[in-house]
Amino acid sequence: MAFDNSVIESLRLFAQTARIMNSTLNKGELIDIMLDEAGKLLDSSLIALVVRTDESDSCDAYLALDKKRRHLFVPDSMVLSETRSSDQFVVREIAPDDPWREILSDQLGADVTSRLRVDLVNRGSLMGFLDMYDCGRAANDLEYSAEMVSAMADLFVIAWDNAEMYDAMRRKSLQNDLLLESSRLLSTSLELDEVLGDMMIALKNVIDYDAVGIYLVRRGTSLVTPRVWQGYPEEDSRTRLGLKVGEGLVGWVIEKGEGVYVPDTDADERYVEVRPETRSELVVPIMADDMIIGAFNVESDAVDAYSRNDVEFLTVFASQAAASIERARLYRETLVSRRLEEQLSIARMIQRSFLPDMNPPLKGFEIAGMNIPSQEVGGDYYDFIDIVKNQTGIAIADVSGKGMPASLIMAAYRASLIAEIRNNYAIRTILQKVNRLLCESLDNGRFVTAVYGVLDSKNRIFTFSNAGHNPPLHVRADGSYEELVEGGLALGIIDGSVYEERPIYVAKGDLIAFYTDGVNEAVDSAGEQFGEQRILDLLTENRHRPAGEIVQLLVDSVMAFAADDSDPDDITVIVVRAL
Repeated sequence: MAFDNSVIESLRLFAQTARIMNSTLNKGELIDIMLDEAGKLLDSSLIALVVRTDESDSCDAYLALDKKRRHLFVPDSMVLSETRSSDQFVVREIAPDDPWREILSDQLGADVTSRLRVDLVNRGSLMGFLDMYDCGRAANDLEYSAEMVSAMADLFVIAWDNAEMYDAMRRKSLQNDLLLESSRLLSTSLELDEVLGDMMIALKNVIDYDAVGIYLVRRGTSLVTPRVWQGYPEEDSRTRLGLKVGEGLVGWVIEKGEGVYVPDTDADERYVEVRPETRSELVVPIMADDMIIGAFNVESDAVDAYSRNDVEFLTVFASQAAASIERARLYRETLVSRRLEEQLSIARMIQRSFLPDMNPPLKGFEIAGMNIPSQEVGGDYYDFIDIVKNQTGIAIADVSGKGMPASLIMAAYRASLIAEIRNNYAIRTILQKVNRLLCESLDNGRFVTAVYGVLDSKNRIFTFSNAGHNPPLHVRADGSYEELVEGGLALGIIDGSVYEERPIYVAKGDLIAFYTDGVNEAVDSAGEQFGEQRILDLLTENRHRPAGEIVQLLVDSVMAFAADDSDPDDITVIVVRAL
């Protein structure tokens, strides 16, 4: 059987095409080969190759080229509406209102009237098609040439499938290399911003982006702020990129705890524009210990730039970032904690310097005091102040609250009190002036309760004023007692408060006990308070003991009474005993 020259040439082209297609795994080269060889077989004014370039079932992206290798952009909706050709190799007229004709005219300036389509079928599914417009071959050899093109199309599909598998393997290798490298970086450095910046650069080798950002939720708030970012406008970027949980795609992902891919940001109402160029966006949550701490966001200037593989990989990538972020946060918190401990230690040393370093020796009296803060620093204060011969100031105070804020207020109170004492004012005047200073400096809700008095050891007179404090107990030698309540309001509440003072005689065998509310308000496991009656009973039963022993007994009793899981307050006790 003899073959004419055209058949022999067609067979030669077919064999050559098969050989060339088997020699490359580059998709761009495969497209060029298919267009070149089809063009040699069919005399067509325009050849368009439309190929699904993503592994998903939907048509995520397409490539179409004419003989001049110009790109042809095809809307998704049009390709999705295409069906398999029932009669292949038949040249069909293109209606004037055919969308394909409009696209070719608008984008290529080509006015075509007929089309021959060859389907690209992979494993029974349509993965694209080859269109030849206005074919010039005669009818008697058009079918043969079309059959040859169809055979080439089958070769193309096999080669394309191999190329996609190669791309997938190469991509997986790059992803694994990136994950290993990022893991190495994250395990060797605690400089989080630097490491995350390097990770974003490395990420571009696997997922192409025009902008990228890592967002973190600010603890204790609903604010979402960018930690590191690239590709956004430099001016005021942190402010412009800041969001709230639920706001924008990033805020939505953090609120819902699931990743989202938006192929067209113009069509998604959740999108908040920061970059006018952005056309598609991919966001995945950053999770640590089942808690969402932020989001990883990539943006592209192209429509439908990402795939399911990108979503899966970015999710894994974000999990590594989460581990790094939490480790860096823990390290930073440790450093902050250490610095705070150092600062608290210094504050405690300073506060201890405000308290008496010894109990003053007074002729005819014993004086003892003790302070036990519930935290590193506290808001209780007591002092013995040498005024003039035979006169000693006795002060006790309790600041509302605990910890560092209370200790700072206590320091301000002490400084004001000492300053006014040095001016030799009367007790009631001292408290009025201290109250005025505290009213000017304290926030609403902050106050100081205090007792200040002067013991005249020669005449055995104790003159005092009580500013809203637990009343000191004057326990007499015969066991009777009274509460020392005269004075006025707590300090720092109302400017212009007036205070009264009162003298009492302290006879031999009498004692005066001062204490803060950490004593009477201590709570046992049943929720019962230590109370004033237990204090009075202990003082009455032990009034013949030395002042120092009484102080220790009272403190030990309170500590033994309080439940282990209670929230204790500062404890301060002073005992003055007349000999």
